[in-house]
Amino acid sequence: MCTIQRKSTVSHRAVLLVLCGLALALAACTSTQSSAEKVAEEYLKIRGIREVAFDLFYSDPNIPDKAYVSVTATHGFLSSEGKTQQEFLGLILKREGEDWQVEKITAYTKDKTQAAMILTDKKFAK
Repeated sequence: MCTIQRKSTVSHRAVLLVLCGLALALAACTSTQSSAEKVAEEYLKIRGIREVAFDLFYSDPNIPDKAYVSVTATHGFLSSEGKTQQEFLGLILKREGEDWQVEKITAYTKDKTQAAMILTDKKFAK
């Protein structure tokens, strides 16, 4: 009877350990995404963008020091029809130490496959 209880306790601990590991990995991903998005938003707001809506965040595990972000940027001025001007931008971010920096503005996409191609400098058909 003791052997069964011991095995049960060990298996419960193993499951708990795996769940904790998954939670930490998810938290790290979310933290990376939010810090990268914050840098992209600050970069665009300094350049006169009024609102930034994030459409896609993509990072490749094989290129951990780079990420792709696509945004819908709303400018602070109106068109001749009185409508706000929007622009669709892609940004490549690179990690410098613990911080993210905008490396360049690039093509816009909401597709993860195309984002992966942009991140690795491969061309894609529009």
